[in-house]
Amino acid sequence: MHIELNRTFRELLRNEKQGDDARALSRGNAMLTLPNLLSELRVVILSEAGSGKTEEIREAARRLRREGKAAFFLRLEHVVIDFDTAFEEGTLEEFQKWMASSEPGWVLLDSIDESRLRSPLDFEAAMRKVNKQLAKAKQRAHLLITGRAPAWRPKTDLDLCDKLFPVVDKHVAVAMSEDDEATVEHKETAAVTSTSPFKIVTLEDLSTEQIKHFAKKKHIDDTQAFLDAIERADAWSFTARPQDLDELTGFWLDNGVIGSRLELMMNSVKRRLKERDQTRSEVLPLPSDKALEGMALT
Repeated sequence: MHIELNRTFRELLRNEKQGDDARALSRGNAMLTLPNLLSELRVVILSEAGSGKTEEIREAARRLRREGKAAFFLRLEHVVIDFDTAFEEGTLEEFQKWMASSEPGWVLLDSIDESRLRSPLDFEAAMRKVNKQLAKAKQRAHLLITGRAPAWRPKTDLDLCDKLFPVVDKHVAVAMSEDDEATVEHKETAAVTSTSPFKIVTLEDLSTEQIKHFAKKKHIDDTQAFLDAIERADAWSFTARPQDLDELTGFWLDNGVIGSRLELMMNSVKRRLKERDQTRSEVLPLPSDKALEGMALT
C-alpha cells in the first residue's frame, strides 16, 4: 500500500573535474517536489536503497494514468531483455497508441543498479533500446530514471543519456514536415541545449510530520508517544527512509517499545534478509538461517 508523504527532493550538482568519482555529485540548495520533477523533460533520481524512489515513481505513473495521461513504468533490467514485455504500469499497446499521437507522455525507468546486476553494460543497452523505441517522440517524452547513487557514473552515464535523449530549444526548433524533414533535423541538431537537460536529484530524509503521518497510516494511534519513544532511544536514524520507518513501526506494533539500537538493527537485518520479490524467492529460495549465516561470514 502506497502512503502519500509528499516527498521532497534536493538537486545534485556535478563537479566535472571529478569525472565518474562518487564525489562528483554534491547537494545543492534547490528543493523540488515530485510534481516539479514530472514537469521536467529529463530527470535522474539517485537515492539509497529503501528511500522509496521506486514506489514514488510507480505511484506517479499510476496517478498520471488516472488523470488520463500517457504514462509508463518499466524496469530497466527487463527492458534490456525485451522492451515489449517490460511494462509494469501501462501496456505496449497503449505505448504504441501514444507514439502515434502528438500528446506528451511520461516514461519512468527503474532502476540503474538492478540493470547492472547481470552485466555492467546492460544499462547502456537498455537506454539504447528506450532511445530506439521513443524515436521522434523524444521531444514530448518526459523521461525519468532512478537508481542508487553508487550505480550512477556521473560523467559516463550522463554523457550517454545526453547523447541519446537531447532536448531541443523550443524557441529555435522548427515544426517538422515531410517536405523539409532533413533541413529541420539539421536545425534541431543545432538547437540542442548546450548544457545537460538532465536534472539530477536525491530524495530528502523524512520530516517529523511525514514520520507522524506514516505512523498513523500504519495504525499507530498514539503517534506522539511513538515520536517521544524515538527521541528517548535516539532512534531518528531509523526514521530517515520509508523502509527503515516501516521496520520501526512494525517493531513498535509488535513490542510496544522502540527497543535498543542493537534490537532495532537485528530486527532490520532479519526483515531485509527476506526476499520481497516472490519470483526471485521461488527461483532461488534461501532459508532465513542460511541467510543469517552467510551474512555473518561477510
